Amino acid sequence: MFKKAFMFVFLYIIAVFLVPVFQSYDFKTGLNAEYAKSWLETNVYPDYDRSIIHQVNSTQTQEVEINLDESYEAGNKEVLDSEYAGDFAVEDEPGLFRLVLIQEGKVVGGYTNSDDVSIADINIENLDRQKVGEVYGESEDFIVKGWKRLRVNDEEFEVFDLQDTYVYFFYDLHEEDKVNGLLVMDKEQVSAIDTLYNNPPARDNSRLNHLVVNASRIEYGLEPLEYDEKTAETAIGHSRDMAKNDYFQHDSPDGGTLKDRIESNDVEYRMAGENIAMGHTSALFAHHSLLNSPDHRVNVLSSDFTHLGTGTAYGKKEAPYYTENYIKR
Repeated sequence: MFKKAFMFVFLYIIAVFLVPVFQSYDFKTGLNAEYAKSWLETNVYPDYDRSIIHQVNSTQTQEVEINLDESYEAGNKEVLDSEYAGDFAVEDEPGLFRLVLIQEGKVVGGYTNSDDVSIADINIENLDRQKVGEVYGESEDFIVKGWKRLRVNDEEFEVFDLQDTYVYFFYDLHEEDKVNGLLVMDKEQVSAIDTLYNNPPARDNSRLNHLVVNASRIEYGLEPLEYDEKTAETAIGHSRDMAKNDYFQHDSPDGGTLKDRIESNDVEYRMAGENIAMGHTSALFAHHSLLNSPDHRVNVLSSDFTHLGTGTAYGKKEAPYYTENYIKR
């Protein structure tokens, strides 16, 4: 008798709850991995509980709030191509720096290093790695990029899957893992790209590099660095040389040094420094990596430098090479 009752209840649950769910599945489209994943998230996976995020957000201070899916007009703002499906609109206010990721007139993500800016109700004020773990749970080892899985377990940042969005927290390893950067985006911004690199024009990556260096300097209490065209040409030249000749060093294979390069470009300087990075998918990730490297951090956060030139080039398999040349006039 008990078995019959159990079977009746079981069949009732299937008829009332599960059959309508599976009827919603389009089996013709179902062979597409992205469709299947989206369907599972909508019909099977439980909703992500954002209540604790809202609780934290309500205690934080934010002068600027950016919400996903809201309409956005770039107007006269500077717009840069990004590694994602959308573009970055630059809102370069000192202490309120943010990059708004836009696609077809809608906000689909954003980056900031300011604790006075929130993106999708997420703010970095008073956050460190431990607090992030308490609020957001376990970080991801991989994210889905087209048909590939991209490994994202890195000491310098963590990625969290909030069902329809990816959230990146960048950490300052020299200040007790304080959060010093936030990147939020609709998952489709990543899943729409099926290659490791989706490089924007090199000039846009170079410009982004300069912007994020200055944004960090301001957050760390320093003056921004002025753009210097000849110094930028020197940086671009070194990135192109590394990309073309497949090496990654401050000194070129022919023995050329930073001093040789800046002097050959008639750069006026009293002191100079150089940072190089390779392989990071964008200037944002390269910047946070350099900021965590003791030898490179001293250049980014030096109060002695006055001007900066940045240059990006792409080498074999589209791997990016980034060069930052710092000078004091």
